[in-house]
Amino acid sequence: IANELDSLNKDLVSIANSKHLGRNIFAGSSDAASAFTGTPPALDGLPKSPVERRISATETVRVDADGKTVFGSGTGSVFDTVKKMADDLRGGADVTPWIDQVDTAFKKIVNGRSEIGTRQAQLERAGNANTELEASLDAQKTGIEKADLGKVIMDLKLQETNYQVALAATARVLQPTLMDFLR
Repeated sequence: IANELDSLNKDLVSIANSKHLGRNIFAGSSDAASAFTGTPPALDGLPKSPVERRISATETVRVDADGKTVFGSGTGSVFDTVKKMADDLRGGADVTPWIDQVDTAFKKIVNGRSEIGTRQAQLERAGNANTELEASLDAQKTGIEKADLGKVIMDLKLQETNYQVALAATARVLQPTLMDFLR
């Protein structure tokens, strides 16, 4: 069981050091090679500097997660707790006190996942809105591109002629006299 816990701990550290497009998911805006390093693994990132992306003219969404909040850092982290539990199993000591700490760490991880799920839903809604907007703009573009150029030019010329006739009629009706200039 201790060997299995060590293996699970390595997997957990690997997950905590996950990257997307070359950036650490759990290290804020840090450009460190790994989010968690050392023994016990400690956060090697910037937890107070979230990475946000604009999804609309007025909204931004955080696209990373705070590794320190989710996993802890250094002594007291989930990595440290699992390692101490495995060490106690090897030494024949009672591991019951570690179970509460593992439960607490598990709850933090679940809370982190739920927060990320909320952000994912927000991104999906924004994606759907953008897809609908794209379809609307494509329809407008198609309407403009398929316009009969000859008909549009004839309508424009007709409106221009009507405008000039209206200007000429108004100019004849409102002809200024010499008295208008003298006032």
